Amino acid sequence: MTSDKFIRDYIDKGLLKRDRIGFDQMNKVIARAKKDLEAAKRIIEIDPPLAYNCAYDAMLHSARAFVFMKGLRPTTNYQHKTVVEVTKHFLGDDYKVLVEKFDRMRKNRNLIMYEPWKVNISDTDAQNALKSAGDFIELIIELIKKENPQIEFKF
Repeated sequence: MTSDKFIRDYIDKGLLKRDRIGFDQMNKVIARAKKDLEAAKRIIEIDPPLAYNCAYDAMLHSARAFVFMKGLRPTTNYQHKTVVEVTKHFLGDDYKVLVEKFDRMRKNRNLIMYEPWKVNISDTDAQNALKSAGDFIELIIELIKKENPQIEFKF
């Protein structure tokens, strides 16, 4: 499916809308992602599931910056899933494994939040989440810089 058709379909479903989002806002969202990842690193020894959640939030924030870069904003319906799907579409097969981790973390985060008895996040799961989140943030920063070489992040 072409990107134009993908975007049209998501706009028609009410999941996305076009929006001009300035770089200053993208910078703030990426800065938030980096803070979330730092928080995850600091609390992993105390609470691995909470660190896992923070790592997921870091990925979500950086993915939102990527969606913003595309001139899009998720609407109020299914925002997390929409961000994952848009990211998956644009990153393609080159980053399939990383995006699949992002989606799995989204699902686990939902369970941790609403049905914690259904999921067990181990220390290893949390460590892997932190690694994936760090890789993902750096990838998104690289892609934003590639598309906009004149910009410079400040965080």
